[in-house]
Amino acid sequence: MRCELTTEIAVTRVTVFAELAFLERRPELGLLCRTARDHGRSITTSVVQSALPGLPDAGATNVIAWCKMIGLCDARGGLTALGEDVAQSDEAPVPEQGVYGLWLAQHPVFGRRVLSVERLASNRDHRFEAIETLAMEPDRGKVFRSVVNAKDRFIVRDLPSNHGQPGGLPVATKAVCRFRWALEFDQARDQWQLDGVVEAPNTNGKAAMVPIRHDPESDGLDLWQLVATWATGPLAAVGRWQQAQRRLAVSFDGLADGEFESFRKSLALRKVEVPGKGTYQDVTLTDLPIGPASAQDAQRWALARFDRHLAANPGYRSRAAVRAQFAQLTEDTPLEAFAPTLPSHDDLLAQACKDPQRLWSLAAPVDLSPFTLAADELGPMRIGAPGLVAVDAPEGAVRVPYQAGWPMRKLVESLLAGHVPARVLLCDRYVRGEDNLKMLQLLVAALRAVAPSVIVDVWSEGDAADYKKIRQLTGTAPRSYRDEFGRDVPHDRYFLVRHASSPGFGWQMSNSPLHARLDVDDGGPDTRLRWKDLTATRVQAHEIASAFRNWLTGGAR
Repeated sequence: MRCELTTEIAVTRVTVFAELAFLERRPELGLLCRTARDHGRSITTSVVQSALPGLPDAGATNVIAWCKMIGLCDARGGLTALGEDVAQSDEAPVPEQGVYGLWLAQHPVFGRRVLSVERLASNRDHRFEAIETLAMEPDRGKVFRSVVNAKDRFIVRDLPSNHGQPGGLPVATKAVCRFRWALEFDQARDQWQLDGVVEAPNTNGKAAMVPIRHDPESDGLDLWQLVATWATGPLAAVGRWQQAQRRLAVSFDGLADGEFESFRKSLALRKVEVPGKGTYQDVTLTDLPIGPASAQDAQRWALARFDRHLAANPGYRSRAAVRAQFAQLTEDTPLEAFAPTLPSHDDLLAQACKDPQRLWSLAAPVDLSPFTLAADELGPMRIGAPGLVAVDAPEGAVRVPYQAGWPMRKLVESLLAGHVPARVLLCDRYVRGEDNLKMLQLLVAALRAVAPSVIVDVWSEGDAADYKKIRQLTGTAPRSYRDEFGRDVPHDRYFLVRHASSPGFGWQMSNSPLHARLDVDDGGPDTRLRWKDLTATRVQAHEIASAFRNWLTGGAR
């Protein structure tokens, strides 16, 4: 989420008699301030003599008095913010008095600032009656950097006057100054910057307009707290701000297509206020995180995303694929907390009755399935609800229900079917990414908890870096899909088991065991996992691709 706050800044140009201090290179004072920073952050006699060896006590006392006078330390010798600046830059203020032209600007974020300064020659034109009280006095003691020449840094030390009321001669100016404040909420970063044009002396003595050059600065604003203050103002008309989730709870009605897919919204705000930092007009807040305001909104939102996906990707879908797709579109999104429900198979068919193509794409895979699907698989599926740990599965099949909580060892023992394997093969195109590799590590651990010496092969797609990570986890070099299958790449995942006592066998899986997820940072073979639907159907050698048959028989690959 981000926005940019902008406002025009009035520039005042005046001629004044002032005491300024321009920062010049003084490495000996930089060394002194660094020494003080490392020794209690105080400029003392011993610190001065440590930084400037050979200086007597009287000389050290004079140096300390000078440092107090120019502001490097306070009355007790404590290092000031200016002293810290000198320690960093080796540039120290050198005071002077004279007549100067000042360009002044004021804003709650940066205070009363001198944008630029020009040394002027004094004269005897006796224009005393033209002197006016300064409408704005610049902040004293702050280091300003010129927006005309970035090398010039200076401090306003004082504006001497006869009656304690600083005055100056106003000068017309054509300067234009804009304040731009970029707020990037997700990165917790704010940067403000000035731009525009301002007068600067020309080489022939005439004033010329030059661009304002100003490096971005940060105010250190607490951005999420700022949004919380907007929640009762400009955001209240759109939704309810949820501070803990850092998103706006909105109604499903009126959402644009891109918004219910991205869970982000852009808002045009007529006016916003940053407490103590000003008011800004016509602000566009982009990529504002949004989520449903109620369970009803979440249900409509989830079904709209699901319907949109079916329309964009026509094709036959098994009930397992339908359930997996709905889970993918809702889990790890703002919808999940409201536990939306996928309708039952019969209800989906009823909703698709006016769309024969979709009706057939959902009905055929179930009607023509070689196995009778379990009632819970055909029924409604509520996201986030604990699944059945034990389910009825057809003979020759293993089924892990949605959110069943099976540990990886339970799946491994089911797939091994009582055998102690000498070698297993996982065939999965997507053995990459931090989460999937973490599950591969857990799968290997579960296999070796049952068969300590088992060799684990992996066939997958990826690059050299992916294969290197797989080998580190399994101990064997993975093989690529291209090498094994050429162009005839299998769609499903496979898990094959080879052992010495009897012919090997395999499992054709509707989903990958690597799609399970841990709810804890560290887990082992017996840690409960979050699962998507997974159905594995047992296959024999004559039912699978030749590459698999060769692997099962130990032949050349």
